[in-house]
Amino acid sequence: MQRVNHKPKSTNGYALAELLTVLALTGFFACVLLQTTLGLQRCLNHWEQSARMRQTLGAALFIVSRDVRMAGCNPTGKASFEAVELNGGAGTEPRTVEIRMDKRGPTVGSRPDGDIEDPDEVIFYRWDDIQEVLRRNNQPLAARIVPNPGGVTTFDLIEEFPQGLLRLHVTTGTPDGGLSLSTSVFIRNPL
Repeated sequence: MQRVNHKPKSTNGYALAELLTVLALTGFFACVLLQTTLGLQRCLNHWEQSARMRQTLGAALFIVSRDVRMAGCNPTGKASFEAVELNGGAGTEPRTVEIRMDKRGPTVGSRPDGDIEDPDEVIFYRWDDIQEVLRRNNQPLAARIVPNPGGVTTFDLIEEFPQGLLRLHVTTGTPDGGLSLSTSVFIRNPL
């Protein structure tokens, strides 16, 4: 007589239901991790873009401020000329500012001669609202400059004789809003 072994077999693997559960949980956690990584990347890109725009606008305001401070500079005192002039565009907003100073004579390295007809004596800033560019002597200085919120003008000159105050307010446009910076600069020389 043979003896029959009724001992249950031991399983060395996992059931199909257990494998499907593990795969579903792994996929869920992978999706959550991917979404978190993408969100962090978008946040980092936005922060980097804002920092870059803030730096560009800050540098542009510094350059304009430096030029405005020297408006009307005439070391010889021989002739007088208008230091700053604002001109309007299509609307009522001043879109250009001309800054005049006597930096040098007719040749490079020559001393100031009392007039502004020499090279580089007039610095011209212009806000081009169509191309959204702030230009200095027709060279781009800052890009993506959009109209200021609340109808604030880009250039504003307050004349308090003998000195003047030029206010500059620029806004750069972003897909999700804008960044505005402004500065007010006293003109050192008499108007």
